[in-house]
Amino acid sequence: MAQQQVKVYYPYSPANSGTPALLRIVDEANTSQNIYKFLVEFKPGGNQIIAVKSLDETSLAIIAPAYVENVASGKLNENDYVALHSLGDACWVGISNGDIKKKKELTVGGVGFGNASHLTALALGEKYKIDVRYIVFKSNNDALINMTGNHGIDFVIDKYESYATMKSKNPNLNAIAASCPTRLPQEPKLKTFKELGIESPYVFNTFIASKDMPMGRRVAIANILQQATAKVGEQTIFELSALRPPQFYGITAESFHQNTVTLIKKLQAKYKDKITQQ
Repeated sequence: MAQQQVKVYYPYSPANSGTPALLRIVDEANTSQNIYKFLVEFKPGGNQIIAVKSLDETSLAIIAPAYVENVASGKLNENDYVALHSLGDACWVGISNGDIKKKKELTVGGVGFGNASHLTALALGEKYKIDVRYIVFKSNNDALINMTGNHGIDFVIDKYESYATMKSKNPNLNAIAASCPTRLPQEPKLKTFKELGIESPYVFNTFIASKDMPMGRRVAIANILQQATAKVGEQTIFELSALRPPQFYGITAESFHQNTVTLIKKLQAKYKDKITQQ
């Protein structure tokens, strides 16, 4: 019997930090069974909407915080999609160029209005009474490169390893806090944003399927991905992409998805006027 193809539409380019973990899990899923053949297709662009719009009843897509923004703007109907499995939160770091408390305006670089970086920056601005200006880049790393060269960006959220590399080039770069539910193993003394009293979401990656995918297929695929994730292991996934799959913390993909989306919706509503002014 021929294997059934399951395309996984990924909203980023191959250079994205989450790609290594995704490919490792997909490889494990493909070698652990012979019913489904998972194929990753890179579909960057459109503020991550192209990947989701590519879905049919046989395929999957990866969503990130931009998904919530696209739902709010009416570009997507969240009732059309079901969360099957999650790679969880990315454990990154908030990076500033100099002391943000001394700045009159915080110029932030990120990949989309109202996303995790933007919401975190708005919360920072509220805490320290600083105006926030948001500039859209192709990637967070592009914004970090701009900041390293002192070209106007004051705040970015990116991988800790990227921060460490860029700090060696620009000593004025500072790690403000861990953008992660827990402290970073690379710098355990660095507090999280939550510990600083700042409520903010994290960059997440979740597998979704169309609501039209048959229930039996959804359950089977979700089980395969969960088992593959367990086989690859929490430590390896973190080392590859700094991701924390919720299954290792006793949280289902559905609960993780609902809680994450609810928080982002709450913060987008709170900062709606400031987001629309950008």
